Amino acid sequence: MPPHLPEANPPSANAFRATPTVTSAQFRATLSRMPSAVSIIATRGPAGIGGLTCSAVCAVSDEPPTVLACVHNRSAANAIIRANGVLCVNCLSSEQQELSQAFAGIGRLSIEQRFACAEWGTLVTGAPYCKGSLLALDCEVIDTRDVGTHSIFIGRVVATAEATGEPLVYQRRAYATTRPL
Repeated sequence: MPPHLPEANPPSANAFRATPTVTSAQFRATLSRMPSAVSIIATRGPAGIGGLTCSAVCAVSDEPPTVLACVHNRSAANAIIRANGVLCVNCLSSEQQELSQAFAGIGRLSIEQRFACAEWGTLVTGAPYCKGSLLALDCEVIDTRDVGTHSIFIGRVVATAEATGEPLVYQRRAYATTRPL
């Protein structure tokens, strides 16, 4: 006999409601409520140097250590990452808002001017890692998938670096950080 299930409570005015068709504007507005770590995805290789601010990064697997990053198809960095086959995810600290803005294109700085805003090094792949970032994940791109307006770069992590500090996050279209509860 199946276990007894409690009766459903009537939905409140704020209850989740599925929408049959979600527009791009609705999707962006809803996702703006989700806090995201702010990272700079950087690359360097035969196709040159590139980088961009990115909030769409997540772990895929720990065996092998793998992450993914979503990059808009119109971003100049997209083609450079694809051609170089390497990237470094630089998760920013709460003190790096200006660096995030520079790599997001605010101020229309050249790529050289953007990289001049911080101290950079390299780990294994040659992709730039920001020495002041909270953490860096140096990756070889092992797969790329194009979905809608973005490319999903899947990277095998070959080296890491860490620093102390609080993370820079983005939520409700504003910068924030975390605090222990």
